[in-house]
Amino acid sequence: MDIPMKVYVTCPMAELKQVPGMLISVSPHGFYEINLIYGSNTHLILVPVVGTTLTAQEPVLSPAPSFEVER
Repeated sequence: MDIPMKVYVTCPMAELKQVPGMLISVSPHGFYEINLIYGSNTHLILVPVVGTTLTAQEPVLSPAPSFEVER
């Protein structure tokens, strides 16, 4: 995972549902540090890892060359 990364944030505790943002870091204390745009300003938010879903904005187009599935 590359950081910073453009993500969609879903966190019911913060009333966020598929809000675009920029993942800045993952804290060892259990929080994501994310920049979100509200109006014309960018705000830093901290959301808990537990109960938060991050979805990458960029799709995965093909598996990495080293990826193999054993059948």
